[in-house]
Amino acid sequence: MRNTLFCLFILLLSFNSSAQRTPDYLIIRGTVMGYEYDPSVGLFKKDKVQIKGIVDKVLIEATVNAKKITSTKSSSSGDFGLSLKIGERYHIQYSKSGYGKSSLDIDLTNIPKDIAKGGLLLKNIELLLNHFQSDKAIDQGKTLGLVKYNVSQKQFEFNRQVYGKKERMFKNDEDNAAKNLLENSVESNSGNNNTPYNHDSPEVVTNEDTTSTEAIMDKGEKLIIPKLPTSQHSPLSKIENWSSITKDDIDARAQEIQSAWEQLEKDKLIAVTPEDFLIIQAREELLKSAEKELEAAKAFIDEQDKKIAAQNWFNIALIIGLLALGAFVFILFKRNKEKKEANKILADKNKKITDSINYAERIQRSILLSDAKIKSIFPNSFIYHKPLAIVSGDFYWFSEVNGKKIFAAVDCTGHGVPGAFMSLIANTLLNQIVNEQKITSTGKILNELNEGIREALHQSSEDYFSQDGMDMSICSFDAQSNELTFSGAMNHGFLMQQGELKELEADIIGIGGMMRPKRLKDFKFQETKVKLSPGDMIYLFSDGFMDQFGGPENKKFNVKNFKELLQEASGLNPDEQIKIIDKRFKSWKGTTPQIDDVLIVGVQV
Repeated sequence: MRNTLFCLFILLLSFNSSAQRTPDYLIIRGTVMGYEYDPSVGLFKKDKVQIKGIVDKVLIEATVNAKKITSTKSSSSGDFGLSLKIGERYHIQYSKSGYGKSSLDIDLTNIPKDIAKGGLLLKNIELLLNHFQSDKAIDQGKTLGLVKYNVSQKQFEFNRQVYGKKERMFKNDEDNAAKNLLENSVESNSGNNNTPYNHDSPEVVTNEDTTSTEAIMDKGEKLIIPKLPTSQHSPLSKIENWSSITKDDIDARAQEIQSAWEQLEKDKLIAVTPEDFLIIQAREELLKSAEKELEAAKAFIDEQDKKIAAQNWFNIALIIGLLALGAFVFILFKRNKEKKEANKILADKNKKITDSINYAERIQRSILLSDAKIKSIFPNSFIYHKPLAIVSGDFYWFSEVNGKKIFAAVDCTGHGVPGAFMSLIANTLLNQIVNEQKITSTGKILNELNEGIREALHQSSEDYFSQDGMDMSICSFDAQSNELTFSGAMNHGFLMQQGELKELEADIIGIGGMMRPKRLKDFKFQETKVKLSPGDMIYLFSDGFMDQFGGPENKKFNVKNFKELLQEASGLNPDEQIKIIDKRFKSWKGTTPQIDDVLIVGVQV
């Protein structure tokens, strides 16, 4: 028991020490950093990689044939450690909520037995994880490449995975910062002692329990810093043996770190490319780790001096270890209790918020026309409505005034609670324009709605420029003349007539929002009139279905596939059409998150 506590104390003292080789295992030590790169935002600004710094709590999983073998998470300083048994080919995937996913493959199947017996090391591996502000999914998660052991060179090498232009995240593969930094960090391991097993080597750990985090912690390892192409600098030396370390060693180490900082400041002045700045940041993190190691070494020397002076170092270590362990347990218990209380408070608040949004959803549904009322106006009709959140910015609207049957599909700015607020304003204005003022001309309805939105949101001023508004399509059907009148603000409609799907074109301008007062002055929404026959089908919709990412290549569903879906469903009754549409949406989306509200209104005359 006393020996165990002593070992625990020594382990705490040497927490920042070097990685050791383990027989028949590859030990990987590295750091996860974040960057921002969103190729979908390229219309108004130039593509650019932006470095975000270290990333903690990144889940790193190793699988073999899709079976999970081991996993870990990056620490608060972005560091992580993995222990992989030699003889398998591993797929390493790393991810974090709010970030993308990335992966690489590691092939350990060709390692000679004499080298495997001594264990292998990969140190200072740098991984990059993409983070970007966008609610549109992009093509992520493709493997960066393969890390494989070169038997003849006795070192690891990185083979980049090359993709076609349509599959790349970056325009040019040489701009892929994640690949470049991984390649550099693998190459920096060329100096590691990955040679055949040597019984006298102090670097090899023969303890069977070598897969724990403690067994692969650093202990004075050689700190290798990536080189900028435009400068030269020397790697830091390592502290070989802590038991014989002296103050002279500490002073030499401090001088080396100071020189490295000075060289880094010089390199900052000549850094140009995003990769240069990425390497600069990586070197800063490694130098900070070296300073922590130096402080730990100083503490170790002080402890040794106290032991020699007092001649009872074991008792001091035992007492300090017990106190530290007791304090740690106490703090852990206290924090766990506080966390439970905080989680309970947070859960109560979340429940109240969710209950409020659920109630708001009931209010939003109550203002829409009931299914029974809609069926009384158009018996052969359907509504496919799938909100992104509980409440929705998409809504449908039906009415019957002066012998005209009017229906619309509206897509308000945003989704969730903001979109729902806009839908309430739009629904109220439509009721006033059509049901109270008895306006049935679709073009005039849109003109009046546009003016009403601008007044409600104070967009009429020359100095005020708001983007809030909506896209929509609206139809008015005269059952006596079988004439349909269509108008659209950004959103088109489709007419299935005699087996042909025809497009009802909209004006390329929305309701409210982007239209400036000077342009609004003379603008009028156009009307399209069409003669209908019994059985003709009209479809109005928002852009949510067509913009949804999914499928085998994680791309948008797009207009072409949407037209084909409507042609496939148009010959069936409304209930069957909804089933086909819902099945196709779920199949296409798969595990990809829904990105927007989805609305399709189908009406058969």
